[in-house]
Amino acid sequence: MKIGDLVLLKGTMWSSYSHEGEVGMLLETKAMAMQGGNAEFSRVLWSKDGDVGLVKTEHLDVFNEAG
Repeated sequence: MKIGDLVLLKGTMWSSYSHEGEVGMLLETKAMAMQGGNAEFSRVLWSKDGDVGLVKTEHLDVFNEAG
């Protein structure tokens, strides 16, 4: 997964993901310290409403790779 890829937010148990099942463009990824260890998060520009959100990278699938 790289910057500019179109990604799809997979279904998760987190009901706070208001963009579940939507496609967006990957803007940034980075590791963040969390309680119990580190996790990688991605900043995504969502196509439906232009919102930029932060989600766990493991909850994203590449929909279309940037050229």
